[in-house]
Amino acid sequence: MKRSTIALGLAASAAAAFALYATAEPRDARVLNVQVSSLPFSTGEDAKSYVGKLRHRGTLKLTSDDADFGGLSGLIVSDDGARFLAITDNSNWLTGTLSYRDGKLTGLKGTSIAPLLDSKGRKLSGKDGDAEGLAGSIDGDVFVSFERDHRIWRYGFGKDGLAAKPVVVPTPAELKGVPDNKGLEGIALLSDGRLLALTEAFHDDGGNIRGWLLKDGADPGAITLARRMPFDLTDVRQLPDGDVLTLERRFNRAGGVGFEMRRIEGADVAGGATLDGAVVADVGMNFIIDNMEGLSVRKGEDGETLVYVVSDDNFNAPVQQTLLMMFELKD
Repeated sequence: MKRSTIALGLAASAAAAFALYATAEPRDARVLNVQVSSLPFSTGEDAKSYVGKLRHRGTLKLTSDDADFGGLSGLIVSDDGARFLAITDNSNWLTGTLSYRDGKLTGLKGTSIAPLLDSKGRKLSGKDGDAEGLAGSIDGDVFVSFERDHRIWRYGFGKDGLAAKPVVVPTPAELKGVPDNKGLEGIALLSDGRLLALTEAFHDDGGNIRGWLLKDGADPGAITLARRMPFDLTDVRQLPDGDVLTLERRFNRAGGVGFEMRRIEGADVAGGATLDGAVVADVGMNFIIDNMEGLSVRKGEDGETLVYVVSDDNFNAPVQQTLLMMFELKD
């Protein structure tokens, strides 16, 4: 799945931005010049601001001349909505701040980019750095899942920020048998400390999407997600009420790109289960979307559930776009 001017070093403005996230910065961290514009959810005579149970609260189109910009595949938005952390599938962190007006997402700034590191502090690259899933808290530990060399690493981002080095998270032996580009696409840290890890398209004999429930000191619990054709899993998050929300993508040359979300009851998330749930939205090319891959969820000021999705442009701009979208999820 899968580079504006580069400011080298840590200028004062960069240090101020990085201070939001870290006490130390890796040598290669830098300011990233990103241009931001707002887009509607849809256009034309039948333009809408909603689909299913999603109510649109803003779309930002992000562009940059920096060769490293693009390929956003995982997203965490802070609990207050002010900060974000993303990963790219060419081995980088992306950080910045978000702004709002009248409850709608309107801006992004203070953007910084830095390489993901291995346990010895070396920059990841190539097959080693195909980061796909991101979970946890900006102020604490974050988990990153990788494809091709299938694994999950835990970074102490709240303590070390962009300079964080990982610790290996134990994963089941079956993961080694997953095809290169169908690995751990979506991970979610559940409120009880378990990590829900789902593959993109590694199927069991019944066509279900395979995954695991992981927890320190416990054997991995196999779990599957019932596949709803023609969608594949791209991300997953736990909602504030304990339910689980999926982000799933479809693509074909005739129908283009689309995504759906399903809501799964939290009580159903157990080892051995096959998860399924009601479709809360099915979004096609009559809306302004792209290859939606990253998902984040938080509570708004009035207790509403806010959902963010970000697209992976596969480093294929301008044919594809990097979009950051915010919705309110209605009950």
